[in-house]
Amino acid sequence: MGYHLDYVKTHFHNQKDYERETNTVLVKALSHYEITISPTNNPSKNPLKFKPYNFDNHEYLTLTEYFAENDRYYTITRDIDDEYKLISSIYWTMLLLIVLGITFIFFYSRYLSRKLMNPLKKLTERFSAMHENLLHRIETKELPIEFVNLAESINLLITKVSTSINYRKELYIGTAHELKTPLAVMRLKNQITLMKYKKHDKIRETLEQNITSIDTLNAMIHNLLEYGRAEGAQFEQPQRLNLIKLMASKCEEYELLAHSQERDFIYHFDIPHFRINVQQLLFMQIFQNFIQNALKFTPKNSLVSLDTRMDKDHFIIEITDEGEGIDESKDLFAPFQRSLESTGAGLGLFLVQNAAESMGIVVDLRNRQDHVGAIASIAFPLNRFLLKD
Repeated sequence: MGYHLDYVKTHFHNQKDYERETNTVLVKALSHYEITISPTNNPSKNPLKFKPYNFDNHEYLTLTEYFAENDRYYTITRDIDDEYKLISSIYWTMLLLIVLGITFIFFYSRYLSRKLMNPLKKLTERFSAMHENLLHRIETKELPIEFVNLAESINLLITKVSTSINYRKELYIGTAHELKTPLAVMRLKNQITLMKYKKHDKIRETLEQNITSIDTLNAMIHNLLEYGRAEGAQFEQPQRLNLIKLMASKCEEYELLAHSQERDFIYHFDIPHFRINVQQLLFMQIFQNFIQNALKFTPKNSLVSLDTRMDKDHFIIEITDEGEGIDESKDLFAPFQRSLESTGAGLGLFLVQNAAESMGIVVDLRNRQDHVGAIASIAFPLNRFLLKD
């Protein structure tokens, strides 16, 4: 600040020299400072040494010092408006830089997280679209190098699962074929023996029971073959088709079949078309099984009907019969579970359930509210099938 007051106070002992030196200080600091001298009657009440204040939109800073020698206050005032504006400018600039820095860090971290999560998201989407019958190897070329080892490990696991499924399918089909031949021979020999002992009631009854048992085993083997074929059908790639048109063409055939069995079959579609990507063989396995069961358990001169409807979450197909209904205490979709009136092996609905799980649809079998027959339903979740379109 130029001359320091301690210097003035230390080196001058008389009033004239002191005032003269003070005037010198004022002259030299006139361009930057304003110095005022004021008397006091109470030197013990020293004011604040540094005091900022605003006057006429300018910022000032004062330094006040008391000198006991002459009982005076010496106040130096400086216009710090330029410094104040500079500090304010630095403050707001730093604040802006901090805000921009935080914003940059936020968006850059989001960018990095997306860049890191995109490969995982792609893997998740592919896994969600996969099931045990539609396993595809992951293309490692599309992934960052950090995820290549993970994708290769997953591909190895997919290969092992696919191999296991193929072996299982071949086992079912091979076992069923191997069993059919000796059963056919046994049945033929029983028939020949039955022709020889027609007049022997006990022998005839035993042979007829053997033939019935063999027919039951043949039916079970047939279902095992169907299961093996269904396993193969589950590897079928989904095709885009109009489900309403497909069902309409099949319903015409079932209408003729129902009439040949002295039953009526009607069908009604609420919507003209419903186009989705679906495995046709698996769908037809479910569709035909439900309609054939409905015709089988509906008495003569009774009605089987098919209707479609759509709610906010599902496209639903319902097949309604006029039979005796089902035993809802039993899980009819379990293997070898069948009603008392059924003569099959009890694998038909089990195959239906497996096909439905492979396709990602929901099947259900329940009694009608009027207790006249049962309702079999097939529900397609819209959020799964329409998103694939």
